[in-house]
Amino acid sequence: MKSRSVKDYSNNWVQTAVAIVGLIFTILVSLGVITPEQSAEGLPVATSLITGVSSVIAGVVFLIGLFFKGGSTE
Repeated sequence: MKSRSVKDYSNNWVQTAVAIVGLIFTILVSLGVITPEQSAEGLPVATSLITGVSSVIAGVVFLIGLFFKGGSTE
């Protein structure tokens, strides 16, 4: 199995963040802080939120690249 580099984690940060949130929900359920039903309802909401943030970041980066493109003005 190939070891993962920092670039792999930065390219797949959404998957990493969702996995971390899932782990946190699992820990909270095991400690009795939340119920399994609450975890089942909360994880899709958290996943949608993280995906939405990723989309906003990608859009802002695209707009910055579009307006500040380093090309000629001819």
